[in-house]
Amino acid sequence: MFIKKSNLWKILGSFMIMSVFLFQASAQQLPAQELPESPEYSDEELLTFVQAAIKVMPLQQESQMKMVAEIEEENLTVEKFNDIMQSFSNGENANTTEEEIIAFNNAMEGIQEIQVEYEEVITRAIAEEGITPAKYEEIMTHYQFDPELQMRINQIIGEMQETDEN
Repeated sequence: MFIKKSNLWKILGSFMIMSVFLFQASAQQLPAQELPESPEYSDEELLTFVQAAIKVMPLQQESQMKMVAEIEEENLTVEKFNDIMQSFSNGENANTTEEEIIAFNNAMEGIQEIQVEYEEVITRAIAEEGITPAKYEEIMTHYQFDPELQMRINQIIGEMQETDEN
């Protein structure tokens, strides 16, 4: 697989952004618990993971841009949308107007449609690289918390960069 040098560093940066994004999503869904130690992944598994991530990240960025556009189309800022969502998640009374709640609900409907659409596309892209979506998610989850795994994945990306430079 040929990847431009500049794209590899974007991918590495995207791993960090994506891991933060996934951490926030998983933190909302799972009770606070300590992540078990990372399983031992082969270099081949991690290379397949990186290749899948290269395909997935542009799709995730595209879906995020569409979600932001959906929010803004309802005349909300992303910050206001997140504040309303956080209030609802905490069972608090959101300090919002009736119009903002209607806009929030409309935006949520659009976002859910985008999520369903991209979940299918992303799942297919992952599978095309020869890794299951469950394994991809597992590695990504461990990547967020395991400095050793981060170093191994970063090393693979670095090796891919060196190969492309030669």
